[in-house]
Amino acid sequence: MTDDEFFTATDQLRTIRDWAHARYAAAWAVLLQVLVRVSATTDPNVQLPGVIGGRASLNLLAAFVSPSGGGKGISDKVARLAWPAPIIERPIGSGEGIAATFVPPKKEGVEPITRALITVPEIDTLAGLAGRQGSILLAQLKSMAMGEQLGQSNASEANTRIIPEHSYRACMSVGAQPAHCSVIFSDTTGGTPQRFLWAMTIDPEMPEDAPDDPEPLDTRLPLWAPGMDGVVEIGYGPDEIPATIKAAHIARQRGDADALDGHAMLTRCKVAAVLAILHHRSVVSELDWELSGVVMEQSNRTRDWVIAESKRSARQKVRERAMSRAAGEEFIDQRRMDTVKRRILTVLERGPLAGGKLRAALGRREYRDLFDRAAMALEFEGSITADSSGSGTRYSLSEGLNTEHPVQPLNAQYRGPEHLLNTEHPGSNQKPRLVPATQGQKDMTERERTDSVKRRVMEVLTTEGSMSGGYLTPKLSGRLARDLFVPAVEELITEGHVERIGNKYTATGKDQTA
Repeated sequence: MTDDEFFTATDQLRTIRDWAHARYAAAWAVLLQVLVRVSATTDPNVQLPGVIGGRASLNLLAAFVSPSGGGKGISDKVARLAWPAPIIERPIGSGEGIAATFVPPKKEGVEPITRALITVPEIDTLAGLAGRQGSILLAQLKSMAMGEQLGQSNASEANTRIIPEHSYRACMSVGAQPAHCSVIFSDTTGGTPQRFLWAMTIDPEMPEDAPDDPEPLDTRLPLWAPGMDGVVEIGYGPDEIPATIKAAHIARQRGDADALDGHAMLTRCKVAAVLAILHHRSVVSELDWELSGVVMEQSNRTRDWVIAESKRSARQKVRERAMSRAAGEEFIDQRRMDTVKRRILTVLERGPLAGGKLRAALGRREYRDLFDRAAMALEFEGSITADSSGSGTRYSLSEGLNTEHPVQPLNAQYRGPEHLLNTEHPGSNQKPRLVPATQGQKDMTERERTDSVKRRVMEVLTTEGSMSGGYLTPKLSGRLARDLFVPAVEELITEGHVERIGNKYTATGKDQTA
């Protein structure tokens, strides 16, 4: 289903896109903002039926991303115009603060809050709060998404806040930048990323001439028919919906599902139910189910883009550090870095290890502080692999790696073109001294140095065949050449001269004139 087919499938969806175009906002972002608001308008006693286990909450969480990080505020404002229902909004606070929002008031005559929308304009705020010592924020967010019990018991009854399950409706809207989403993706196995819907705040189909504002959506909810226990169960019209839910559950139980899709079916069921409510129905129709699948596909594409951008940003940081070292703008004790890399490889010879334990095994604090940078460099070189599919990250040696001399000690340190380190006696105990560089070394530009490394990489790969970064980097003589290995290989891959398959680099055979 194309975007146009989706947004013209019903009058309500057409109205949402018209509002987005009228106010120069991204249509998919406005749609998710509206769905979040529809959910936040619905009382907590409206729930999904218990096809697997018990009933499920309609609480929705959504993240809005773009390359520049902008656009979330615009889509939020447009959604308010499109769905002008009164909604209590709260900023993000501590994990305990979420429960405090729904604590029944002690004063008589004050209505308790049972529905709220938590807004987070910048994901860095969420990351900062979640990173505090003893923070339970992420755990509470996961419970909140499921409508589970919130709060905790304390020694003092006055400080005890316990909110029963399914007694509240809490939704969340987060503005994010791709490189700052680690607070969400660091808990993949815990299900945090899967509990979010994802939307881009850019729209390639945004018209230059904005149409007139359409009429707001009808915010009246369906006429509910609660059961004996006061709960309204959203119905599933087509029989294929419960069957699909059961099949997905069985696949997860058998270990056949992707780690990032563990909660995808429940999120789709929520989207389908909210779409039904948007269209004034209490039963999910076949069209609602089909449309919910399109929403999930769009969300998954955005989520995958965020993951790819996060990795690209991390590689770029490695590249920038290497270039910065080569230009003398940032000094790093390379010999200490090499020591850390060798220690990591030595420890991993005993077998795979979790990141926390591997860091602790390095011993001295100055080595532990360099762990992240050293591990990232070793992974890029192909010497180790990082597996984030489980709880946390586990590191292991790359298959077939010879660790006898995987990291060559560097006897020279580079501080820019004006000076080079005297390495006449690398094995002596004398402190190395800086000596003036030759005129030829001074005259080499950054571009020329990178091209020189590229030529050397191509020479090695052409004559010796495919090899991992752990084997390739020691063949680049000189510390400066090894510092420029990352940017040089990236350029060769971009230009099509080299390809990376697994942890090995291979020359493609394409002519190189650089």
